[in-house]
This record gives sequence, C-alpha cells and structure tokens, in this order.
Amino acid sequence: MIATKKWLDRFQWPQSLVTNHPLAIAHRGASAYRPENTLAAFRTASELASEMWELDIHLSADGVCVVAHDDDLQPLSGTPIRISDSKWEDICQVRLADGERVPRLDEVIDLARKTGSGLYIEMKGAGAGPVALRLLRDSEFRFAALGSFVVPWIAELRRLDCEFPLAVLVPAGGDPFEYMGDSDPDIIHLCWRDASDAPHDLVTDALIKQASDQGRQIVAWHEERLDIVDALLEMPLLGICSDRPEVLKPFRFGDEANYQIVCHRGASILAPENTLEAACVCLDQQFQFVEFDVRTTADGELIVIHDPSLERTTNGTGCVKAHRLESLLSLDAGSWYRDHAAGMRLPMLAQMLEKLRGRAGAYVEIKQADPARVLEAVSAQDMLDRCFFWSEDTDALRWMRRQSSDIVLMAPRWMYGSLPEAISDYDAQIIEFDATKDDLGELGLCRNAGVRSMIFSLSHSWDDLAEYHRLGPDMVNLDRPDRFKIIAGYPLVYRHFAPRTGEP
Repeated sequence: MIATKKWLDRFQWPQSLVTNHPLAIAHRGASAYRPENTLAAFRTASELASEMWELDIHLSADGVCVVAHDDDLQPLSGTPIRISDSKWEDICQVRLADGERVPRLDEVIDLARKTGSGLYIEMKGAGAGPVALRLLRDSEFRFAALGSFVVPWIAELRRLDCEFPLAVLVPAGGDPFEYMGDSDPDIIHLCWRDASDAPHDLVTDALIKQASDQGRQIVAWHEERLDIVDALLEMPLLGICSDRPEVLKPFRFGDEANYQIVCHRGASILAPENTLEAACVCLDQQFQFVEFDVRTTADGELIVIHDPSLERTTNGTGCVKAHRLESLLSLDAGSWYRDHAAGMRLPMLAQMLEKLRGRAGAYVEIKQADPARVLEAVSAQDMLDRCFFWSEDTDALRWMRRQSSDIVLMAPRWMYGSLPEAISDYDAQIIEFDATKDDLGELGLCRNAGVRSMIFSLSHSWDDLAEYHRLGPDMVNLDRPDRFKIIAGYPLVYRHFAPRTGEP
C-alpha cells in the first residue's frame, strides 16, 4: 500500500504524505554524494526531496545511540575504533571523508525535525532499539519507523508498546511471512537487491496482496538501477530506499510538467560543474537539456570548462588556452568540490556530447571557441537538432545563423533594449529572461512572436522556483532543476515540502 490517510493517522505521520507515490527513503542519507550516515548526507537527502532517511544505529560503551552502519569505523575513517567498545567522547573525534563526523541519534532527530523529514531507523547493535525508542519519545518526534533483520529485537519493541511502525528486514531468499515469526511487524522491508538481476519480479502480486490483507506495508531495498526503479515506482509500495534518492522522482514531461528543463552546468549541487558526472545526474532524472561551456586548448581542441583559468575548478593553474589537451585531461577536476569527487576529469566537447546523445539535448555556451569547430563536433554526434547555442561573441552567433536557419540560437533579453531587438539580431528562437534583471511579464509576448521563452535563475529558493512555475515559460535554465522538478511534476509531493520554514 502507498501511504494512506488511515496509515498516517495510525502513526501520527504527516498527512501531506498522501501523494500516491512511494516515499523516497534516502539510504544512509544521500550516500552517493555525501559520506554515509552523516548530517551532511541527511541534509542533502532533504534538499533532494526525500521524505525519509534510512539510518543505522549502534550503542557506544557508555550507552550513547550512535549513527553508523558498522560497529567498526576503520573502513570509513582509517581510525581503528569500534563503537561498542568505545565511549562517545572518543567516537566523536573520529573524522570521515569531507571532514564529517559520526553523529548521535538525537542530533539526527533534531535535524529531521528542522527539515520536516522522517527517520527510518535500522537497529544494528544490541540494545540500540530501546534507547532509540526512548529518544524518539523524549523528543516527541513521531515521523519515524524502527526496523531490523534481528526479529527478536522487533518483538522486544512490540512488548515495550512501541507506538512507531516496526519493520522486519527480510534477506534475499527469505519468505517474508515466515521470516517475521510472531513479531507482528507493520512493514515488510525486502532486502532483495542482489537476489536476482530483476529483483522487482520477485515482488509478486500475490505477495503484495497477502501483505495488504494483513495490513502490512512493503518497503523495497536500496536501488539505483533506473529500469528497476521505474518498475518499483509502479508498485503499491510504502517506500523505496536509494543511495541516489533523486532518481526515485524522475522528471516526467506531460500534463503536470509541461516545461523543458535545462540544467545549468549539469547537476552542480551533487557533482563538480561541467563534468560528465554532473551530466549523468541530470540524465538519470530525465531532464531534457544539460548546459555547459566550451573553450579551446593550446593545441586547438575543444574542452568543457566555464572559467578562462583553471584555479577554481581544477588543481591546475593558468589559462585554459595556454595548456595542451593532454595536460588538461590529466587534471583533477573534483577534489576542489568534495573528497568523493577526487579524480574526476574535465571532459572534451565530444565526450560530453556522446554522453548526452540519445538521452538529452545540450545548451552549448561558446566561451572561447571557433563556432565552426563546435558545429562540426555537434554534427558528428548527429545532435544538431537536440542543441541550442549562445555566446557573448554575437558575431559568432550571426555567423552561425548565416550557415543555417535551422540552428537554434538563444538571445538574453537583458542585452537588448526591446524584445523585438533581442529576436531580430540573429533570428533567435529562444529568448532567455534573467530572473534578476528582466521583466518576466514579457514571457507571454514571446509566444505571440513565435519564439520560446526561458527563465534563467541561480536561485535555490522553493518560493522563487514556484513563482517561475506559475509564470509558465516554455523552458527554465536552473541551478536547482531538482527542486523545480518537484514543483512542476509532483505537486502533491511539493505540498509536503512547501510548509517548511527556511532552507535545509
């Protein structure tokens, strides 16, 4: 069953979770992008519109409820320390990637309250369940569930009159109705990711019906494979776990979301800007366009990077145009961004186009490059009908227009005294309105003039993005396409996030 009013009333979960969509449960937080089970991972999960965070708990030697998957912290930190043998004062000194530390459960509860998120707590260490139950009660935090593979631990919480939904985690190969024994769980959590190449086929109609007849919900394992995600999203599940929770709400162009979304420099809140990795995050959410910038190397090759110099986004120095391609491709374009991104590289234009081909179009901003070479590269990938272009060098754009009336060009409204001037300079088919500079009241005039309108904004504000949605442009070019996706394509999900105060 997808979350119903009856279920939410029973456990005093937010009524705004009635969205007809499985809940996105961020596995150990957004652990594909931040160190797992850290406050940073949970904050990022909230930013990506995850309704709940999955987290793991152990007890320290002095009885503190610690959030970590393994008792042994050495694999994550390099520090030889076990939670169950150590006091909190020592555990809290351990440093993980990106300078993060291991949090206490009470800290995570506080963050969940501030962000309106729920907690899906897996008990990993003996004795952690009753302590977690006490912390939840003391904090009067109700949007939570408790689960474990260890069925007696679930039965113990049931005997303690646990008012939170209880989940039995079922390993691959286990019959969920036999595995649960007499623990009487509210949720059957199927940990079947590696049970087969198509684990969703194991979630049969008969299994779903039997669970529903018994009044039990089903939660699926953590999943990032897009074809399996799509199959799970069609099932009546309470929730789906994922290291990449954003893929659990793909952008669906249609009646609810009739916009074309352009991702500014790729998904730059999750991966280093203008990299293949940033483009892939956009592709996997099914956005229509990825925006990126093109420059020329010392030996005449085309490379994707925004700045004229290397210092901000790589470990190199000097001007891009002063370096040969081989040198640029050896640079680290990720360490500046976050530890997990170390080793990511600058892509060549051809590599970026090849990555996008067949899945999305490109908005190519020509920073410093021969437009003929750019068109040649785009044509070689057979993507001319899936790209549009802009450059501060308007002579380059006029040259491109002389080559073909079919090449799609963009013109920024703020550069011209009037809308007709913006359109007529080089017969632009797209007019971009900067939300901080231009009169967005002119958007409707574009349709009358036979051109598409596009709002450009670097804003991360839910309110700003909701206003752009209300104005109804043809396209949006955004730093936070993931948030606009929720507003445009998942209005009932957005209803859950809209009342939050402040930005997570």
